[in-house]
Amino acid sequence: MLKRRRDRLAAEKRMSERDRLVDEVRLAEAEWRQACVRFDDALGADQVDYAIYLLEAAEQKLDMTLRRARMHWHNDQAAELPDLRLDTAMVGSEGA
Repeated sequence: MLKRRRDRLAAEKRMSERDRLVDEVRLAEAEWRQACVRFDDALGADQVDYAIYLLEAAEQKLDMTLRRARMHWHNDQAAELPDLRLDTAMVGSEGA
């Protein structure tokens, strides 16, 4: 019973982490889109340089956030797989 409760709490924590990551990805994407608009509307060398700086930073942030979300997704998928451990005593006795 305690194990089920721990598993349920762990699942809830993963869901809240997943929700937080989804929000971060959406925010990073919105910042990237805003940087693209700023670049498109830039006038003059200073504004273009600043827009490029913002665009590169937004791209890096989006890339980092997506990588972190992918890692979390893969970890969640691996956690849901059944535990397939082999009993070494049984493996060693099969060939005898």
